[in-house]
Amino acid sequence: MNGKEGMPIMEHQFGPARKQSQASCSGQDCLLENAENNPIRKSRGAEARPHSPGRRDGGNAPWKDSTLLNCLSPEAIGEFELLATPFSCEGSAVLFREGEQPGTVLFLLEGRVKLSFNSVEGKRLTLGVAEPGDILGLAAAVSGCPYEVTAEAQFPSKIAPLPRHTFLDFLSRYPVVNQNVARQLSFEYKRACDQLRILGLALTAQEKLARLLLEWCAEGQKTERGARIHCSLTHGEIGEYIGVARETVSRTLSDLRNRELVEQHGSTMLVSSLRGLAIYAGSVDL
Repeated sequence: MNGKEGMPIMEHQFGPARKQSQASCSGQDCLLENAENNPIRKSRGAEARPHSPGRRDGGNAPWKDSTLLNCLSPEAIGEFELLATPFSCEGSAVLFREGEQPGTVLFLLEGRVKLSFNSVEGKRLTLGVAEPGDILGLAAAVSGCPYEVTAEAQFPSKIAPLPRHTFLDFLSRYPVVNQNVARQLSFEYKRACDQLRILGLALTAQEKLARLLLEWCAEGQKTERGARIHCSLTHGEIGEYIGVARETVSRTLSDLRNRELVEQHGSTMLVSSLRGLAIYAGSVDL
């Protein structure tokens, strides 16, 4: 974060999205078309192709961060990898929109995807940023209800779409995956509750931002100088995350720097005193 109002919290910026050697994605129709055109899926019989030894455990294995495949046999993993063919999408590509019927489940392999929705007043609220290993559209795929959020790639990303009916069929044939799905949905529920606490229980905009930083610190890197966190959101996007104006975010971050509670270096933030930040957030008595 560079401290300038409205400027992205990035050490460097992506220019126009690069041409990819793989197919480019630009929406739900494109995702579904790519997923349905998988020749393996069209002709899937009782057998899957043999799984390549060491494929999932390799350092560059695209599925190494996915929790969905935990506890599956190599044969089942191999079948899944053939069903969900990865391809690239450009930065700023909308993968699906709130209100659309769930046609696909998306597995994020590389990049980051912003999840957001509109309020009844037309204000946009950011729910979070999905990272490699996350599953997008899972709740809608399981329930059959329309997507509750809009998913938009922040940078050029690699995803693997799977048609909803194919995904549900895979779950029925490998019941152990249902435990991983339940775990993922529970995590999403907890994340939503944490954000509601920030939005609903914090009294001031400053408290909201401080509590958001504390939440990020819990998942950040602990160092001798404090908690180090990475943030690729602009001041405006942080404001969408907690329901406040961009100018308020910039002003509050400036105040935190002046109090020497937060240091900023490009896309990296260092929180020197968690207790000091908690006091600022009003969650610890003096």
